Amino acid sequence: MSSQLALPETRHYLSVPKCLFQAIARLSWPARDRLFEQALSQVQGRTPVLVCDANRRLLRPCHPARARELLTRKRARLLCADPPLLQLRHAVVAGTEPCA
Repeated sequence: MSSQLALPETRHYLSVPKCLFQAIARLSWPARDRLFEQALSQVQGRTPVLVCDANRRLLRPCHPARARELLTRKRARLLCADPPLLQLRHAVVAGTEPCA
């Protein structure tokens, strides 16, 4: 039997609105951890860039590298820097999402 020193679990503390806290409080600790891990894994330290078409209809956000490519190829223009918002120079047909 080996005696290993058990390290305490790492916990992160967030400030959230009361209604969100009440909804999260009903979850078990493992379920809460999974929920937060999923939310954080989607962000992964990058800020998604919001995209709208020529008619200012909001589309799916894209990766910053894709946004740079759209700007370089003159297919979009920067409407706002914070949060980043691009406007495509053409209208998008309903049901299509140009940014992956």
